[in-house]
Amino acid sequence: RIAQSGAMATTATLPSGATVDLPSLPAPRPQRKWQPRLVWVSLHAGGIGLLLLSGGWPSQTSIAAVYSAVITLTALLYAAASFRDPGYAETAAKTAARLASPSDDFQEALLDQAYCVHCHAELRARTKHCHDCCRCVRRMDHHCWWLGNCVGERTHCIFVSYLFLQTALLVATGVFASLAVGAAERRGG
Repeated sequence: RIAQSGAMATTATLPSGATVDLPSLPAPRPQRKWQPRLVWVSLHAGGIGLLLLSGGWPSQTSIAAVYSAVITLTALLYAAASFRDPGYAETAAKTAARLASPSDDFQEALLDQAYCVHCHAELRARTKHCHDCCRCVRRMDHHCWWLGNCVGERTHCIFVSYLFLQTALLVATGVFASLAVGAAERRGG
């Protein structure tokens, strides 16, 4: 059984009844998740703004509609992957509260579970601690600085879809920009 007292000091009770003090952990450092989001918005607004100013925005209505839809879907998927809970693992305190009156067999199984030494969350298969988020994430892939969030159990499919659309947006913007440069060179001589 794990009990938290104070900020991050923790004690663990072993099945034999002995109590063990776990080392105190430093307070989590403050996260600045707005910085990568601000950079992402600035880069996209700047790139699309330059495309508009250069006359590179697609002139055909159907192509412009598809391009606008790709921009919108990319932004929506970015927001979904950035703000959604990636699948944070339950902390020991939440688990203990949820299992207030377990049976003896279930309590034995609970005592045998591993816990993260950093955040004291349950360590199930493929759960890893993210030092940027200061939490454990189920099926963690990586912490994405551009999202300001982890890619885990609940955000993996969204992240892959976002990468696909982001790549399509970058390629389309490059094609439209090169067409605009070519048209400007033909007009200029």
